[in-house]
Amino acid sequence: MLGPGVTVRDMLPADIPAVHELEVRLFPVDAWPVQMFVDELSQPETRRYLIAETPDGIIGYAGVMCIEPIADVQTIAVIPEYEGKGIGTALLTELINESRRRGAADVLLEVRADNPRAQQLYRRFGFEQIHVRRNYYRDGVDALIMRLELADVLTVHQDIVHQDPAHEDPQQDPAGQQAHQQPGDTTATEADQQ
Repeated sequence: MLGPGVTVRDMLPADIPAVHELEVRLFPVDAWPVQMFVDELSQPETRRYLIAETPDGIIGYAGVMCIEPIADVQTIAVIPEYEGKGIGTALLTELINESRRRGAADVLLEVRADNPRAQQLYRRFGFEQIHVRRNYYRDGVDALIMRLELADVLTVHQDIVHQDPAHEDPQQDPAGQQAHQQPGDTTATEADQQ
């Protein structure tokens, strides 16, 4: 599914400086502080963070929090040079698989209202918009709250996993700024769960 030389693995504490450098580049307005990544990695009982890398370094990262029955995608990002190559799809696939392993019934995420490419990726996986958080991001952009009900995810998931990335439309893979929680916003709200 991924191109040659691209691998996905668990994020390690040693990866945090490089991930934070990408974070500042990809999310200049809403970048998480380094300590937030440290805190997230210190909670493996409810969190899992991944990186995508090539021999040249980290090209993407993603993380999920799961407190049954809800999983919440905390962040997912791919650098612009690697957009359209199935990396966002691979990261999201693994976050969904992890959510299933941890017993989640639903996966939630926030996505910028002005990022239609990321929204398309999530819709391909079966996510549906359930709520809008007005002025959620620091620059005043709304966040769309999207939910994937895991009961039906296997059918949709199999279709996506078996696509040939060589024939994937680059416009269908999201921009580097995909889902991203505000710093300190690590729990699903009541509105998210409705």
